[in-house]
Amino acid sequence: MTEVLVYGGLLGAGALLLLTAQPVGAPRPSLRRRLDALRPETTLESPRLRERVSRSRLFEDALRPTLESVGERAARFLGRLGMDLRATEERLRAVGDRGGLPLFLGQKLAGGLIGLAFLPVAASFGIAPPTPVWVWIAAAAGGFALPDAMLKSRAEARRRRMRENLVHFAELLALAVSAGLGVEGALEQAASAGQGPLFDEVRRLLREARMQGEPSSGALARLPAEAGLPEADPLAQTVRAGASQGAPVTQALRALGRSLRERRRLELVEAGERAQVRMLLPIGLLILPAFFVLLLYPAAVQLLRLTGP
Repeated sequence: MTEVLVYGGLLGAGALLLLTAQPVGAPRPSLRRRLDALRPETTLESPRLRERVSRSRLFEDALRPTLESVGERAARFLGRLGMDLRATEERLRAVGDRGGLPLFLGQKLAGGLIGLAFLPVAASFGIAPPTPVWVWIAAAAGGFALPDAMLKSRAEARRRRMRENLVHFAELLALAVSAGLGVEGALEQAASAGQGPLFDEVRRLLREARMQGEPSSGALARLPAEAGLPEADPLAQTVRAGASQGAPVTQALRALGRSLRERRRLELVEAGERAQVRMLLPIGLLILPAFFVLLLYPAAVQLLRLTGP
């Protein structure tokens, strides 16, 4: 009975993927969008070019549309339940994910399905021993929750690197302004002079601003929201004030760089103190017992020899 359910589910999933990848089975536009296309006074949003997230054409053409469709439905369902997905969206923006929230939710659901079906399929082929149903459910929960844990770890690591890059970017910007460049030119010079995730994000925003005919200071103002880095908001406000009002920004940028560097130093000190506390656990559980065994074993052997027959 288990094999019939597993094979039937896999056959149905494969048939669904094949059908949705074909023009006949592809989802049709909604009635509202078709009616809006008939109104000349309505301006439709230009469809955004979808960036590739995988080198596999099979994934891009067959699997990705299905995962995005399932993820959109899951996002609407979770929104109706009152669950807030903004934290997940901020983490996706922080790591520079190009797929978006629907694809991420679809991957989570696919991971849960793979975790649920892997053990019974392996048991049916004789690769793994038979396991109870609760192990399948635990594997499904692990497959569903693993992308969240990986995303959180990647987001925290990238934010740490961006905070480090923010100090260098503020200093390079202050040097460029003090050398006689304007705010717009200083932004271009500072963005092209550094390497790291923050500099990559600033260069991307500047490219988009040039394509849309916007000032570079306005592009920098979108950095805190786009990158999920609220620490960059004072820098963006300072640059925007200097570009729009002509205020002197050299001293402000230097003071901001010093404050960012001091904040980063305090973060490193706090991280070092937390590491000292975390080191107490392996010391107490692993090092001290072995140390006492090495000290007490010779004394115990000598005592047994003295008290022996």
